[in-house]
Amino acid sequence: MNAASWTIWLKRLGWPGLVGIVALAGVLWVERAWLPQQQEQVQQTASDARRLRHELQARADAVQAAASAASSASHAIDPKAGPRAVWAVLWDGLPDASERLALQGGVLSAARDAGITLGSVQMRGELSPWLDKTQPQGLWRQRMVMPVQTSYPALRTWLSALLCQPALSIDSLDIQRADPMSDQVKAQVTVSLWWRQDRSH
Repeated sequence: MNAASWTIWLKRLGWPGLVGIVALAGVLWVERAWLPQQQEQVQQTASDARRLRHELQARADAVQAAASAASSASHAIDPKAGPRAVWAVLWDGLPDASERLALQGGVLSAARDAGITLGSVQMRGELSPWLDKTQPQGLWRQRMVMPVQTSYPALRTWLSALLCQPALSIDSLDIQRADPMSDQVKAQVTVSLWWRQDRSH
């Protein structure tokens, strides 16, 4: 079709027809290009999150196994001693409140070493209610909620370092990726630090 034919065809369509063609082209683009891309993005983000959780769980299991082996070797826990004896060993291994700043600093320095800038950190602490309140010390739980925007490899490095921190547990991990072609992710990481706290404080 030459230029003259195009001109005649467009004149016959008029503006309403031209707008309709553009709208139809937009619908086709959304259906065949944009939607598949969004679906791929969602699937990729979910896959990344599953893989990272699996890796973290495997690493956590390894750390726990190593800690259990070291604890058993150093304290010689009798397997028949019962849960109270096991808890006593775990309790003795917990840091006390004087180490709380070092524990919190360990989380922040691990992020810094991984090249992650923490824009904000929300903290909330409480004494665990399920311990004997007649004891002079209770179990303190310090939650740290940290939204981050960084690369996926940096996030993995940071989380792996956190799992090596003493008296720390990773409570939740939420990951979002806006561009499936980029390694940049947004995540919210929630951890808990645990230590012995005098009830009088």
